[in-house]
Amino acid sequence: MMETEEYIKNLVNASKLMHEDIMSNDSFSVEELEVIQDRMTELHENLEFFMNQGDVNRFIYELRNHIQWIIKNYS
Repeated sequence: MMETEEYIKNLVNASKLMHEDIMSNDSFSVEELEVIQDRMTELHENLEFFMNQGDVNRFIYELRNHIQWIIKNYS
């Protein structure tokens, strides 16, 4: 398995690409974009908390869970 740091970078990049695609895709309604924005705000708060706690495993879990939610609901 790849190093944890590299894995986190890949997850962050995947999340960033997905969000850039969502923002540039005019097929999303305002309501959908608001839900996604709320989830992003919550994600950032959680990631900051777990990074400050030094809980890398939970950081990875939160990020993967968010990516899976985007794929499940908006792909």
